[in-house]
Amino acid sequence: MRRCLVSGLLFVFFLGGCTTKEPFDFDEIHSYKIFYNMPTEAIIEDMARYDLVIIEPIWYTPEQIETIRSNGTKVLGYINVMEADTWNRALIGQMDKDDFFYRDGERIYFPKWDSYLTDISSSDFRKILIREIQKQVINKHLDGIFLDTVGDIDDVHLDYPDDLEEQLAGLEAFLQAIEKAYPGVPVVQNWGIETLERTSAPYVEGFMWEGFNYTEITSDSWSMEMLDRMNAIQDEYGIAVLTVSDQEEATSRDMAEANGFIHYHEPTYYNTWDF
Repeated sequence: MRRCLVSGLLFVFFLGGCTTKEPFDFDEIHSYKIFYNMPTEAIIEDMARYDLVIIEPIWYTPEQIETIRSNGTKVLGYINVMEADTWNRALIGQMDKDDFFYRDGERIYFPKWDSYLTDISSSDFRKILIREIQKQVINKHLDGIFLDTVGDIDDVHLDYPDDLEEQLAGLEAFLQAIEKAYPGVPVVQNWGIETLERTSAPYVEGFMWEGFNYTEITSDSWSMEMLDRMNAIQDEYGIAVLTVSDQEEATSRDMAEANGFIHYHEPTYYNTWDF
């Protein structure tokens, strides 16, 4: 899919009582910030410093989103694809046991995030995610969708070919459903280069690479191979690459920009806002 799928084309469509906005070109995005906490009026005002913000839309009203966008900032809404956070009881309350992934009869739990691995091959779970996109992204008039935890497919399933094939097929069905329901709405995938190569590249406009720290990458042959592969994917599909570092800001940014990536440095985490 081209980096700007509908560059130069302005259209609107109606779905569930809401109207999409004009699609944006990632070539116009030079700065961005990720923020997953609840906003204050001061934070919303300060978002005008960035071309793009990635937020957890649960914490925002449509009026707050409009204020952010009125200052010229584009907004992507966070959707957790491959994990169900235990704090998000509204989401988990919609899920059946078959919407979680099991290995050896047990759910896979991530203690660091207090979340459980989901099963994207479940058609019911995909419908739940589409409802979340409608409610949190489309109805609130955000500019696009940020699909988090897609990289779990690489991390958890690469050594299990049957599971991998099943999850990739489920992911493709999900991305096709997004494309059909919300044509022209940009989608950014967080991590999972193998998944991007095998399945998702034709369906996404952007890809995020966290942990893009200069020394960690340049001193690791696997990371350097991933960098070469990412460049090849970018060239073939025109996908925008958004990188995040938490160390060595200057050299990490230089490396990102030398590869045509859009860089963001965050030394703490995404729940704080620095003015």
